[in-house]
Amino acid sequence: MASQSDNPPNPPKSSNSSQPSPQPKSLEGDLRKLLYDERFYDISLKCSDNIVLNACKNILASRTEVFNEYIFDKSKKNNANQQRQQLEFDKVNSIAMKLILEYLYTSKNEKETLSVSNVVEVYYAAIFFKLDDLQNDIIEYTMKILREGDKTDETITYGTEELNELAKKLLSEFIEKFSLDVNNDMSKLLVDWVAKIQLFPDNADGDSLSLMGLQHLLNKTFETKDQFATYELTLFEYTLVKTKHIILEEKTGSKKSYDMNYDSNVIERIKDRLMPLLPFIDLRIIDPDDVVLKLEPLKLFPQEMITNAYRYRIEKKHELLQPIRGRMTFRWKYEFEGKESKESKNPPSPPIITNNGFTVEVDSNIKNYQSIMGDLVIKGNGVHRWDISVENLNDTIYIGICGKDEKFDKPGDKTYQYGYALGSDGYVYNKRDWKWNNAKFTVGDVVNITVDMTAKHCYFSVNNQTFYEVIGHAFPDELYPFVSLNKGGKLHIK
Repeated sequence: MASQSDNPPNPPKSSNSSQPSPQPKSLEGDLRKLLYDERFYDISLKCSDNIVLNACKNILASRTEVFNEYIFDKSKKNNANQQRQQLEFDKVNSIAMKLILEYLYTSKNEKETLSVSNVVEVYYAAIFFKLDDLQNDIIEYTMKILREGDKTDETITYGTEELNELAKKLLSEFIEKFSLDVNNDMSKLLVDWVAKIQLFPDNADGDSLSLMGLQHLLNKTFETKDQFATYELTLFEYTLVKTKHIILEEKTGSKKSYDMNYDSNVIERIKDRLMPLLPFIDLRIIDPDDVVLKLEPLKLFPQEMITNAYRYRIEKKHELLQPIRGRMTFRWKYEFEGKESKESKNPPSPPIITNNGFTVEVDSNIKNYQSIMGDLVIKGNGVHRWDISVENLNDTIYIGICGKDEKFDKPGDKTYQYGYALGSDGYVYNKRDWKWNNAKFTVGDVVNITVDMTAKHCYFSVNNQTFYEVIGHAFPDELYPFVSLNKGGKLHIK
């Protein structure tokens, strides 16, 4: 990739430089040749980084109405006596402009390629020049790097954590380039992606999400019906820790997230930074006890917000609310610790986790069951619901909840003590018992799991149809989603 200080390379000069070169094999090749041949330059483009690039104005004007207006609108022309017209772009840098030029000349990008470092800048330029097809290409590319990482940088190995940080970084860069109230395809893609990442207060003072990026996320997902992975109270704690870190310029840590033992000047600065974000914290779905004991003493929220939250709770007193915005989601996380094959002392082949952690499957040759847990702790009061779609099933599979420290292959094992599971055979399993539920499921079905942590009840539905209420019991205060599968079973968090 060319550096920002480089101009497009010119062909080497020779005594017969006025003679045409051997003909390329395609029109695309001819046009790419024009891009780097100084004999055809008749316009200069000064970019936001003060680098000047050269081009052929007839090609630019014919390829996009924006350049056409810039070039032929008299109000934008330079002095008529100037030998070469120069246009200035104060929000498009030279890296993005090189890629735009190659795309305008050839409808492709081969020399100037997209990468993590330029994708936001190029997307901005594609919008500026109204290049819809290029915008679509950039969105597809961004989706690919969010799933796989930037393959142009071979020094980085991308796991789930690295991909999560990449998504936060891109959202932060995007908001810095655009604005907080922007609404386009890239905004939707990055917000949806980061919304499905758990935001931990422990990481708030060291991750890649900027405060402006966080504000955009909170704004766009307020009252969302889409997937979200962070409890609302935890979301506020994350916001507070990040804000304090910016003001104090030091690590604050989640254990001190509620500590406001600072002088009045520092507190006012923290409040000022928090003020634009607080309206997008939904106090209505945070447990009232937490509002009273944890949030009110901070004296950060306007009293009107707290009063409205109490009123909402009174109006909904007969309803159980979910303490997380949108549709609860999580990722699969496999831990081998304590697991051994029943047939050998060698560990079993682990389940295959794909699709950035949302899809899990086991090899079709594996006959023994393997259980895998989600990475979200189900805790606190209220209703918690998630949906799992069945993509492959060759034998009975089990979907349910379990205790934090349980290690088992499938329900019915003696180590399965604290949870409930629905089998594709239509039975509900608890400990070493089972009960007919008439809720069979197969490939293409969606299993709905609802846990009422207030009443300590669990419900299973298939395609949103509940057959029977599952019996409840005093299961632990902290639970995890889990599935058990074998013989090529495959499930996806919907």
